[in-house]
Amino acid sequence: LRAAWGDVSGGYPPSQQACSITVFHMARHCTRQGCVHPAAVTLTYQYARSLVWLDNLAPERDPHSYDLCTTHADRTKPPTGWHLEDRRFRVHVYDAGRLAG
Repeated sequence: LRAAWGDVSGGYPPSQQACSITVFHMARHCTRQGCVHPAAVTLTYQYARSLVWLDNLAPERDPHSYDLCTTHADRTKPPTGWHLEDRRFRVHVYDAGRLAG
């Protein structure tokens, strides 16, 4: 058991000097079963309004949404009677006259 903890001093539990933890950023992957591609799109939905949204990948994982790769996002079809709104890569263009006071 001591070897599993990485304790070289022989004590239990391991000393802080003997333990090292490596932390690194793990890329989020597509939630579709069997897909190993990185996630690029976040799918969310509102059941009461029969509405599905595709957005650019959210900064943090949300348990109420799905992360998809671009291939699976592009193939997404909403259920019959539902509306799909693709909000990826939206560009907001403002008329210069409207911004002037």
